[in-house]
Amino acid sequence: MVVIRLARGGRVKQAIYRIVAADKRRSATSKFLDVLGTYNPHTKEIKLNKELTEKYLSNGAQPSDRVLRLLQAEGIKTPEWAKTHDRFKKSKKEVEEAPAEEAAAAETTAEATEATEEVAQSVDAPETAATEAQVAEDQKEATEEVAKAAAEAETKTEEKA
Repeated sequence: MVVIRLARGGRVKQAIYRIVAADKRRSATSKFLDVLGTYNPHTKEIKLNKELTEKYLSNGAQPSDRVLRLLQAEGIKTPEWAKTHDRFKKSKKEVEEAPAEEAAAAETTAEATEATEEVAQSVDAPETAATEAQVAEDQKEATEEVAKAAAEAETKTEEKA
C-alpha cells in the first residue's frame, strides 16, 4: 500500500520535511516512490507538486494525519474517506453523557434569557447607558451619606464617654 508521509531531513533542531509517497512497509526515511513537496515547520512554508499529489490520492494513497492537515491547508481536494484523527478522543462514557449535559445547558441558557428579559421589563431597570451612569452616581452618593452618618454617630458616642 502507498502512503503519503513526512520524511525528516535537515540539521539538529532545524528539521525540514519532505512530503513523500512511499511503500507502507518501508521505514520513514528509507527509499520512497516520489517526492511530492517539502514542509518547513519553522517558517510554516509548504511547497507541493499539486498534480502529482492529486494523482497519488486518486490512485488510493493514504496520507498520514499531519500530511492530510497540510494538504487541506493548501486547498488540495482530499478523498472523503481521509479524515484527521482527534488526538483527544473521548471515552464512550463521556460521549453518552455529553447529550445530557447539552440539554441541561440549553435549559439554563433559556432560563437565563427569560430572567434577563424580566429584568429589562421591570420599571427599576435602567434602559440606557446614561441612566445606568446616573444610577451608579446615585448609589455612590448614598453610600457616602451613610458613611458620614456612621462617622457622626461614632463621634457622638466618643463625646458621651
